[in-house]
Amino acid sequence: MLRSLFQHPRTVVATLLVVLAVGVGCQPFGRRPLSIRQSLSPVEQPARVPPGVMLCNSAVEEDLLRPQRHVLALSSGGLYGAYSTGFLAGWTKTGTRPEFDTVTGVSVGSLIAPYAFLGSEYDGVAMSLHTGVRAEDVFRIRAWVTIPFKDAVASSTPLKKLIESQISTALLRRVCEEHAKGRRLYVATTNLTTRRLVVWDMGVVAGLPNGATLFRDVLLASCSVPGMFPPVKFVVDVGGQTIEELHADGGIASQLFVPPHVFRKAAGKDAGAPVVPGATGNLYAVVAGKLYADAAPVRQRVLPILGATTESIMYANCRSELGNLHGQAVLSGLRFHLSALRQDAVVNAETLLSIDQTEMQKLYVEGEQDGLAGPAWQFAPPDLCGPPHSFVHSSARPARHHRR
Repeated sequence: MLRSLFQHPRTVVATLLVVLAVGVGCQPFGRRPLSIRQSLSPVEQPARVPPGVMLCNSAVEEDLLRPQRHVLALSSGGLYGAYSTGFLAGWTKTGTRPEFDTVTGVSVGSLIAPYAFLGSEYDGVAMSLHTGVRAEDVFRIRAWVTIPFKDAVASSTPLKKLIESQISTALLRRVCEEHAKGRRLYVATTNLTTRRLVVWDMGVVAGLPNGATLFRDVLLASCSVPGMFPPVKFVVDVGGQTIEELHADGGIASQLFVPPHVFRKAAGKDAGAPVVPGATGNLYAVVAGKLYADAAPVRQRVLPILGATTESIMYANCRSELGNLHGQAVLSGLRFHLSALRQDAVVNAETLLSIDQTEMQKLYVEGEQDGLAGPAWQFAPPDLCGPPHSFVHSSARPARHHRR
């Protein structure tokens, strides 16, 4: 989903881009927008966050983990989440997919992460969720007259209901059981007040008395694209005071992540000593989308230029995160594995937020084929491998300038 953090003057620019994307490519045609009364209706009371749910003292957490032999990181990516879902299903069919010791998810990756964490028996559920969903199952555009007075263009109530239907008591019980074995499921959101990434230990959340509500709200927050969906409120006790925090899409702060203590656990007592990649285990990064933006003409107007710039930043940030994960993996003895949608794949979607069942099914098949092909891993981050040859120009000459 959204992959750029905006603040100060750039806030206005990024917000305009999001609203433009929504207006052009995301409205669920055939459904009426919310009425003014629905748009202005009061919101529900925020969930209360007890201590120990957000990762603060990772040194303590490290002692509770089991050996980190297989770590999976699932990225943000909107409708491209269908690729990640298909990839995992294809990997299952090869018979080589391991049980992951730690699974992390951001944005759409957070919706896939619980199923990946619990194993291949949930592949069918994940496929239905990420190929059969319709726009009206995810959001409803608010009455346009109310949007200037609201916190988002659309209501995320349909997505909230969808998440509630998927995160059952039985699923939460399974997450708790696996957490007790030393396995970990982490989901990231962005705290809009601090402008920082927040990592949630979903195994701890699942075991709380109000765990079901908080678990679902965290997933909703991780997918709440600013400008498109409202941020999710949480009540947090800080220094004896109760404060409200607004959390939004985790992809704003980081498009994929692995907490540092996971790498320290993988390295073991010999942390800092020379290691052989793969000696301690494996890190698998599955990117929901391409590693480079598709080339396209840019009209010489403000919004098209800002749109192309923002897209460039988004993709560059993703590649930077992959480079960071690769470096951490090498230092801890984990072998780095990367899978992403092939660069020449044709996707007929106007924005990452477009919801088109046909395109999502195509992406699922693409992912499944990559999973079945070994899987087809890349063992270094893209910036170490270089861009595809089609993006490198051996020569260029300046364009002629015409007077206006």
